[in-house]
Amino acid sequence: MSRVKNVSGGPLDVPLLDRQVEADEVVDVPDFQPAHTEDDPLPIIWPGDKWETVAEPKALKSKAAV
Repeated sequence: MSRVKNVSGGPLDVPLLDRQVEADEVVDVPDFQPAHTEDDPLPIIWPGDKWETVAEPKALKSKAAV
């Protein structure tokens, strides 16, 4: 999973999440399509003109390091 922010300037319909993501909203999204396998990787590419990668919050990073 990755964290991305909607930077499109308006709401985006995201069928993969079964909802609409509002402008400037940060959401967790899958990195691979549902039919992905190790033999046939199917990465999801979130377009840079609509989505921006967001760093994981520091509190979550410190818990992951434990």
